[in-house]
Amino acid sequence: MKSLRIWGVALLGVVLVVAPVWGLAEKVATMPAPAGYIDDYAGVLTDDGKSELESLCREVHNKTKAQVFFVTVKTLDGEAVETFANELFAKWKIGEKKTDRGVLLVLAIAEHKRWIEVGYGLEGILNDAKVGDIGREMVPELKAAKYDDAARTGVRGVSKVIAADAGVTIDGLEDADASPSDDSAVQSDTPSVGVPSSEINKGGAWAVGAFFLLAFGGFGAFVWWRVRMFRRGNPGAALFGSSGSSSDSDSGSSFGGGGSDDSFSGGDGGSSGGGGAGGDW
Repeated sequence: MKSLRIWGVALLGVVLVVAPVWGLAEKVATMPAPAGYIDDYAGVLTDDGKSELESLCREVHNKTKAQVFFVTVKTLDGEAVETFANELFAKWKIGEKKTDRGVLLVLAIAEHKRWIEVGYGLEGILNDAKVGDIGREMVPELKAAKYDDAARTGVRGVSKVIAADAGVTIDGLEDADASPSDDSAVQSDTPSVGVPSSEINKGGAWAVGAFFLLAFGGFGAFVWWRVRMFRRGNPGAALFGSSGSSSDSDSGSSFGGGGSDDSFSGGDGGSSGGGGAGGDW
């Protein structure tokens, strides 16, 4: 009986030690739908860091129709990080169904593992070598446990490639250290070379006067013509604007940059073929 009690205490100790570790592991099969583009299950990101990257990923999706997801987990519990990323990508259906323009960045904190999974539609611009370079740029910040900075490096890295390929400007990618004052200084110095400032002022005054003269003259002629047409009973020739139908086309880009949607609907049916790269830190 005494030996049974000893074995019972020992077994209880094992359970108490191992159970919390099991509880840390994230299993793809039991993971919920994403709450946003940034899902920090390991709890290593700050609120400000998550908010900044969430806004960036939303803007990338709105302007390029590409989805960038970033996920942290506490531990993989022995599963390979690339397998985890591939299965999670498939479960969440990252990217849109017809274009497969999606990217998933995964960090496994306990194992110090990272992986960037790329959808079919982006493999041409984000090949294994390219995402491998982006992942390695994150390593110094990961080693220093600067997870906000590492996440920013990774998400911004893939977003820049996507934005450049789509030919759009992403406000969230603008460098904070840009100094427009330097450009203005150069511009203000340029016209003064070899030209007296008084002559520049005179020339500017004449140019402004001519512009207003032409503008008012043209507007007056337009109003006079419209009044004549209106009095003659010309159909559709109202004083200002036509009463006819209009078939204006959508001026947005082919990547959907003309619209904006702040809501989050998760993945849109995209898939990946296992392309990507990763490693440890």
